[in-house]
Amino acid sequence: METIAARALAARKYAKMTQKQAEAASGVKQSNISKIERGDTGRSMGLLALARAYRVDPNWLDTGDGPAPWDKVQVRPARDNANEPPGPYRVTRTPPSSPSFNPGTPGTVPLIAWAQAASWNRAARETIQAERWIPCVAHHSAGNTYALRVRGDSMTAPSGHMKSYPAESIVFVDTLQTTPADGERVIARLEPSNEVTFKVFKEEDGRRWLLPLNPKHEPIRTAFTVLGTVIGKWEDED
Repeated sequence: METIAARALAARKYAKMTQKQAEAASGVKQSNISKIERGDTGRSMGLLALARAYRVDPNWLDTGDGPAPWDKVQVRPARDNANEPPGPYRVTRTPPSSPSFNPGTPGTVPLIAWAQAASWNRAARETIQAERWIPCVAHHSAGNTYALRVRGDSMTAPSGHMKSYPAESIVFVDTLQTTPADGERVIARLEPSNEVTFKVFKEEDGRRWLLPLNPKHEPIRTAFTVLGTVIGKWEDED
């Protein structure tokens, strides 16, 4: 099955659930379940909840990789691959207070404070004081990815035709991706202030700088270190 829509429909049918029953079991609205099954929406944060309700491999539901629920041998392959292309960027202006999972739950990442981003590493993950753990549908490096709440309006785009990152939206950051391409969004540490910032990475003729999406803010042309690349944003269900 090549599409999320086809897999979502087949998984629900295999679980012998109506859309209304799936809503009750997963907490995902029936209208959103219908959109997913029609292919009217891209990757949704509701996929993880639906996978739990249908008792299927979430990686299979999202990408088609891994065992289908009707396969005899349920051997689950590695679900995270840092070299796979990132998922679609997603955002909401008002991040929800849930879902929240136990620390270290597979498929989730910690939502951390900006002060913690500068010293983040895989070892720190075990002792980090996260606000909560939330699901990350985008492909990411296991143990090396975290989430941040956007601060300020420097990454709020002036046009509705551009990706925008308003204050308090949530971004997912893969810390193994530290060599971004021109135009990718990054978390960087400025030198020598050690301030951590979220900007667009720009590179031309050997020159590197950081660009805000909001034209009211100035580009940053001082030295900096890329701490990670943004691989996704949170989009709440309607």
